[in-house]
Amino acid sequence: MVREFPAGRLDNIRYVAIFTRYRGRWVYAFHRSRGSYEHPGGHVERGETALEAARRELYEETGIRDAVLTPMWDYEYTSNRSRYRNNGRVFFAEASSVGELPECSEMSHIEFFDDVPDNFTYDPAKERRDIRVILRALPVISGQK
Repeated sequence: MVREFPAGRLDNIRYVAIFTRYRGRWVYAFHRSRGSYEHPGGHVERGETALEAARRELYEETGIRDAVLTPMWDYEYTSNRSRYRNNGRVFFAEASSVGELPECSEMSHIEFFDDVPDNFTYDPAKERRDIRVILRALPVISGQK
């Protein structure tokens, strides 16, 4: 079960997801072992803040170092089968430039899309819903409202 909250509401954030745009298109990374596209994301390492983890994961999975990151919402995932709980934070990143993927990346390459790629690792309907939420918030994020 997933419950969503305003960004900054939850503590003990252990995972970050970064919806990234570059020149008006969505950035997706192709995962080598899964053989499908994903938006950047990953675990928060010990001693790291959620924002620091988001910057690191964005670079490791896309090669992007130059981006403005905005926290969008927090979520709490609770497994139906156990008491396992994982708190995460979703970020939006507007990239100014794109660099090379680091050699150690679990991603083989990145591509730019107008919509969720057909070969997407997770639930494409949820991804589209999340993108619509972010797009509605962009005028506020960019200071146009």
